[in-house]
Amino acid sequence: MVTMEAFWSVRRPVSALHAGDHAWLACSGAEEHEHVVGAFVRDGLLAREKVVYVAAEPEPRIPGVVGTPSPELLTVLHAGHTGPRKALDAVTAEVEAAECAGFAGVRVTLDLTCAARDPELTRELMACDAALDHLVRPSAALSVLCRVDRRRVPPDAVDLLRAAHSVHAAPDPDFEDTVLRIVRTFDPRGLELSGELDASRHTVLDQALATVLAHGDDGPVHLDLAELRFIDLGALNMLAEVASRRAGRAPLVLDRMPSQLHEVIATVGWNMLPGLEVGRAAVLDPVPRP
Repeated sequence: MVTMEAFWSVRRPVSALHAGDHAWLACSGAEEHEHVVGAFVRDGLLAREKVVYVAAEPEPRIPGVVGTPSPELLTVLHAGHTGPRKALDAVTAEVEAAECAGFAGVRVTLDLTCAARDPELTRELMACDAALDHLVRPSAALSVLCRVDRRRVPPDAVDLLRAAHSVHAAPDPDFEDTVLRIVRTFDPRGLELSGELDASRHTVLDQALATVLAHGDDGPVHLDLAELRFIDLGALNMLAEVASRRAGRAPLVLDRMPSQLHEVIATVGWNMLPGLEVGRAAVLDPVPRP
């Protein structure tokens, strides 16, 4: 079934969110929350914008905060189980106060998990989200990042909220130049590689893999290769070495390989190495790239 998002949503790195964006993030865990929401908060504080962080718990650990920021820059609100309407009223008041104070930019990030878990609050949540959208879109200063922990929210509620947001926040690239782009993924855990991977970029691949392995458990590490146009034999050897070191624990899984790369791996026999697996086949990605 084709979902509504296939027609009009865009996936955008979190650092590229700008005023007028009402973005969406369905986190798969604390690591993704830290990586994406932390960047949204940190970039706002560094730019001396007003940041409003709406949490579900009373004393949250706020990602992206180093030291003790001025309360003039960072406001933390506890939404908890007060309901979407009260949370929206509180956010609206904070935004109006920030604009009156002369802030050039205002960033708001809201945890919708509690409300999205309660079927009785779903209609109120969607109405408040629509009202928030009307607040964001004409603004030259306001950007909003709504978030849920999708492990704790029914799939139909996640789908409903996803379809209501025209921008989907994505992790910033771990590396990007005119030739290669490497982006962390969290469900499944691993990396998404786009472009061309040649000998001059082995080091950045090695660093990105080391980061993923250092921050994870002993579960599989997935490499999404759907948009990788070229990879040299040296990089394939590097992947084979990483896989062999993990043999017996968890595999290095190559997902969505282009047909020509699949043929090379099968011809050389890398797919038979211990610790290396060929994963899911290539499919069309319904979310357009920025």
